[in-house]
Amino acid sequence: KQWYQRRVRAGVFGGAVKSIRALVSGEIESIPRVLVDANAVRSFQRSFQSVYWLLPRKKLWEKDEPLVFTENRNYTIHEMDELFEDIGFPAGKELFASTDGSIDFVEPDVDVYCIHGSDVPTAAGFRWKKKYFPDYQPDQIDGPGDGTVNMRSLELCKEFNRLKDYKVYPGIKYGEHMQILLNPDVINYVKNIITETDAEEKVLNF
Repeated sequence: KQWYQRRVRAGVFGGAVKSIRALVSGEIESIPRVLVDANAVRSFQRSFQSVYWLLPRKKLWEKDEPLVFTENRNYTIHEMDELFEDIGFPAGKELFASTDGSIDFVEPDVDVYCIHGSDVPTAAGFRWKKKYFPDYQPDQIDGPGDGTVNMRSLELCKEFNRLKDYKVYPGIKYGEHMQILLNPDVINYVKNIITETDAEEKVLNF
């Protein structure tokens, strides 16, 4: 615990709606279906435990807030067991259960420097056309976020008791989920945090 408290400087998120599409129809981003078989990709993605860890947290999405819209019914994150049954993948219930609860909000008990993007259209739900569910790609319903992670999830770090700093970078160029890693301001900011942490280490070990 001492090592953890002295060296870990990280925030955590509350999941992303985007991960639901990977389990239902396969996540192929913008790649044309003629080039990639989404159903084949889906088989692999359903076997990845990490996808279940990335599902939206029940703490952040209400019981009456559908994320999946289909011809016959809608589903919330609180109805994942029913969703897994209806897409013909009952094994998903056990995989989801292995993470459910263990991925609820937990105070990390370390200093947190929270950096994320904003103002990039982000998957907030998915709507399948008639007869498209679950084997064809859905239409995406956009909401606020960094293009991958929803804003309510990104902002979860503001609840941490040991939040040291909070920075938001808007727009696709500097704030998109992956582009933010190339943002010069972010790179310099992280360098400064590392330098300060190293200096603290030297003092503690002196």
